Amino acid sequence: MKRGPKKSLMAQMLIGQGALIAVNGVILVATALALAPSIFSGHLTEAGVTSASTRDHVTDAYITSFQFSLVSAAVISVVVSGALAWYFVLRIVRPIDEVTTFAQSLASGDVNARSPLSNSSSELEKLTSALAEMSVDLTKSREELARMLSDLAHELRTPISTVLAIVDGIEDQVVTPDAHTWQTIRDQLERVNRLSRDVREVSNNSEKILSKLTIEIEPKTIASSAFAAWSPKMIGKGVTFELDLEEDLPKLHVDPQRVGQVLSNLLENALRHTPASGSVKLSSKQLGDFVLFTVNDSGEGIEQHQLPLIFDRLYRGDAARHSGDTGSGLGLTIAKSIAQSHGGKLTASSAGRDLGSIFTLSLPIPS
Repeated sequence: MKRGPKKSLMAQMLIGQGALIAVNGVILVATALALAPSIFSGHLTEAGVTSASTRDHVTDAYITSFQFSLVSAAVISVVVSGALAWYFVLRIVRPIDEVTTFAQSLASGDVNARSPLSNSSSELEKLTSALAEMSVDLTKSREELARMLSDLAHELRTPISTVLAIVDGIEDQVVTPDAHTWQTIRDQLERVNRLSRDVREVSNNSEKILSKLTIEIEPKTIASSAFAAWSPKMIGKGVTFELDLEEDLPKLHVDPQRVGQVLSNLLENALRHTPASGSVKLSSKQLGDFVLFTVNDSGEGIEQHQLPLIFDRLYRGDAARHSGDTGSGLGLTIAKSIAQSHGGKLTASSAGRDLGSIFTLSLPIPS
């Protein structure tokens, strides 16, 4: 069964208002015609009018004038009520049409579209504000996705091109497939693998599906575990690695694996950017209602203009690019997301190029 064309909201509201006016009119007229003659006849009896001809004449005159007055009042009532209904329906429907047009403009990508409502109801103003905010968020998400895909393609191009060049060289017998060659290929493939893993984890975090199994744990346990895991690598590179823990730190209610992942990322980052004979320090202390984990290195440092950008997806600073750093550019993004999922934050500071950097993970102490 086919449905007919849908009526507009204004038509539906006007039909509803018209039906309501008609029903009220019918009830009013029927009630008046049913009750008025008998009531009038009773008043004639009380007045002592007993002549049948006189009663009939007076009653007919009354009913005729009453019907005329009633019909005239009904017509005037319908006209006035219809005009008022039309006015108030317009007051309701016109802003909704304007909101619809505004939403369609936002949907088409016109982020500069302005809300046409100024003196409308607070509910519609809230709706337009919500639509505008949603449009801005969606636009930012689209721009971020486009930038991320572009950066991802750029990051993948280097290792893939390197491997292809080596394979072509081996086929042309201009490159010897020795241990160094295989190690180079392995390093480049590991870079692609790391990038793929990090992209998947960032995507999972964006969809709020990162697992988080919180338990009560000592900050010392988390820091000591990270220190033990990275000590061999620090020593292997010739970097002095120090652990400094404040006594009697309050317990945290966190996912130790996720927090350990943050510290591991920060320590890996510090090791990558700290030269041999440099130093890295992992410390933990209480500050107010937070426990702070700090990774302080004496490495390449961060330029001031880069500090606001280092937590962006796939961002890698000038020092990282110039040094041939093979990081994915996603580690700090993941670390910051994990910190925020625990109600904490991750911050960075640096005095400048070649002056080291400090990364601080702040986690709230449970009340």
